[in-house]
Amino acid sequence: MIFLKLKIDNFYMFKDTEFDFTYPKKIANSTIEGEFLTDFPKINYKKVCILMGANASGKTSLGKTMCFINNYLAGRDVKSFSNSIGDKKKSASAEIIYITPQSKEIHKLLIKFNINRLIFEQHTVCKLKKTSNLKATLLAVENSTPYFTYDENNKHGIENPGFKSVAHSLGQILCEQSSIWNYKYNDFNDTSKLKTYKAGSPFLEGILKSFDNSILSVNKISESEGDSYIVKFANNDEVIIEDGTILNHKRLSRGTIESIEVADFLNHIISSDSGIFFLDEKMIYSHSEIEISILNLIVEKLKANSQFFYTTHNYDILAMNLPSHSYTFMKKNEFVEVLHPEKLGYTKNDRSLLGYVKNNAFGTLPDTSKIDNFFYH
Repeated sequence: MIFLKLKIDNFYMFKDTEFDFTYPKKIANSTIEGEFLTDFPKINYKKVCILMGANASGKTSLGKTMCFINNYLAGRDVKSFSNSIGDKKKSASAEIIYITPQSKEIHKLLIKFNINRLIFEQHTVCKLKKTSNLKATLLAVENSTPYFTYDENNKHGIENPGFKSVAHSLGQILCEQSSIWNYKYNDFNDTSKLKTYKAGSPFLEGILKSFDNSILSVNKISESEGDSYIVKFANNDEVIIEDGTILNHKRLSRGTIESIEVADFLNHIISSDSGIFFLDEKMIYSHSEIEISILNLIVEKLKANSQFFYTTHNYDILAMNLPSHSYTFMKKNEFVEVLHPEKLGYTKNDRSLLGYVKNNAFGTLPDTSKIDNFFYH
């Protein structure tokens, strides 16, 4: 599937917060290939979305909300996400407009929860038309009559759906069964255990050596019953990775450990025909040049009908040769606010855009005044 628009209310610190993952018209000589739906070249979408903002501005929360939506569409129980409802006395909702490329359809889904269960679900779907541009396609699904509604007056024989889709339970197809998504979050719970690790990535050795030039080789341990690798260093030190666990992880820097997960993430992009891929600050310990090189590689390897989301604090990423619509800025006062530069007149990603960011035109720089006050006490 492909996200086109997302509106979130009362999850985390989102209050009627809207994200737009479309852009109005194609960019001449764009550095990103295929920012449109295969077989429907008039339907543009953001294939690469760089999310930037200060700490606690909602970047990771957005990724977790999108992952929750993917799981919901697949018919899974999303009860654990009820803990993310902001005001527990009120309902929380998400409105998603998305495309399923294989079925060639555009969907609009509106779901509402309270802390106990799903209370509303409404699904609208339209077939895509090759003659229709993005604007006409969005209008079609917005103006169409919903084909499925679950509420207090339309329970379909299900009194308490819990936190699962009623439509899916009744056999409705909300998303393609082959849909692939991969979300990696910046999680510090256990530095020795890799998340969703899949060994054998063709990028593993090259990326590890880029992060630590004292590494000589990375080889699979052939006699091991599990999926194990040995990392050898110039000083004869060795590190074993056994089924995703780094047995002596203190020998590796935090950045090098995270690079293993980045290699795994790249492997998922390469091995998938299409999908949604979300990488959350997995290169905060990396040198800017390495971060930019890996991002360029991800953009290069991204398949058609795919989307890549990346969160970062590094403003050097603005120097990448990406369209201005590839960047989304997020800031939070009481609630999260989203700013799309292409909608604010920044039609080109040039030095002026970087200058506006550094001058805090988007309000994404952290407020250091409380720290600065310590200098005077």
